[in-house]
Amino acid sequence: MKCCPVDKNLKKEWEHELESEASIDENEINELCNVFKVLSSPIRLKIAYHLMKQDYCVAALVYVLGEKQNLVSHHLGIMKENGVVDSYKSSRYTYYRLKPEVCLMLSSLRD
Repeated sequence: MKCCPVDKNLKKEWEHELESEASIDENEINELCNVFKVLSSPIRLKIAYHLMKQDYCVAALVYVLGEKQNLVSHHLGIMKENGVVDSYKSSRYTYYRLKPEVCLMLSSLRD
């Protein structure tokens, strides 16, 4: 459809079509903005990239990232605090996983 039609009938149809489109949920937009803010750090984005593939303990993330343990733990804490990752205990290790909704969001960006 043509943008901003001059014809009054077409314009009414155009306006009705625009109004009937799904509106933006402000809460969803705010949640997405928060995720993007959290992932704006290169190390956190790298962590998210690895967690898209599988769950990792801190030691494994330290190894694959080539970063110090306290730095990786710090960033995982920020990601957990902001709802980007979850953690669970297995034996004596804590494993981290990307939340499914964040994984879906990041996967859709790759397409």
